[in-house]
Amino acid sequence: IVVDDASTDRTAEIVQDLCLQDPHIRYIRLAENSNLPAVGRNRGIKEAKGSYVAFLDHDDLWEPKKLERQIRAMNSDPLIGMVHSHLWVVRNGNRFWGPLYLPAPKFSIANTTTLAKKNMIQCSSVLIRKSILDEASGFDESPGLRAVEDYHLWYRVSQKTRIAYVSEIHGTYRLDKSGTSSLENMQQRLKAVDESLGIQSFESQRSIRKKVISQLASLPSAIYFVLVDGAMRKRNNRNPRTWVKNSIRSQQ
Repeated sequence: IVVDDASTDRTAEIVQDLCLQDPHIRYIRLAENSNLPAVGRNRGIKEAKGSYVAFLDHDDLWEPKKLERQIRAMNSDPLIGMVHSHLWVVRNGNRFWGPLYLPAPKFSIANTTTLAKKNMIQCSSVLIRKSILDEASGFDESPGLRAVEDYHLWYRVSQKTRIAYVSEIHGTYRLDKSGTSSLENMQQRLKAVDESLGIQSFESQRSIRKKVISQLASLPSAIYFVLVDGAMRKRNNRNPRTWVKNSIRSQQ
């Protein structure tokens, strides 16, 4: 399902041509530009008919086995309602930045406790059960949450189900100066998330020095579990290594 937020480029022409080649592709164009990522995503969720939903922003890429590996991880435990993994970061067109953004698995485990401090989930890496999305009412379309509406949703999802992390690289995330996340005042947005959910993510992320030191210290672990072990598991078709902790408050 391709949701076009009234773009002014060649999106319509390109996708309509693909629709003629493959009837499984569905193209939906919004009547006017919403300037809110949540609006397009929610329309896609509404149109989705399957048991699972996965998101792919227009500037990101998936690897061919992304969905296969994540569904295998999700089916390993019926209590898991959402899975995320890692997307290799390409910063301003340069792939060599990737290792600096490579997280150790312990920093990628998402539950109500960890998500109250920061967002460790890349939106285009997510696979989630459609029933969980419907129960959470999808993304919040408030303008004040633009660019952090995904973070807002992950926290609410963590209150309803378990979130698993697969320590494999499942695609590419482009980070550049023109991206939505880069254009927004993230401090103001994080404060809006905190006020809405009653958490303290803004205060937890203020210390850049501690964040850099922690990231560098965890790099050897990230290289092993994500680059080495993850790559070997995919190549040999072994079950993905899945990291998960209970994320339902009522059971903690």
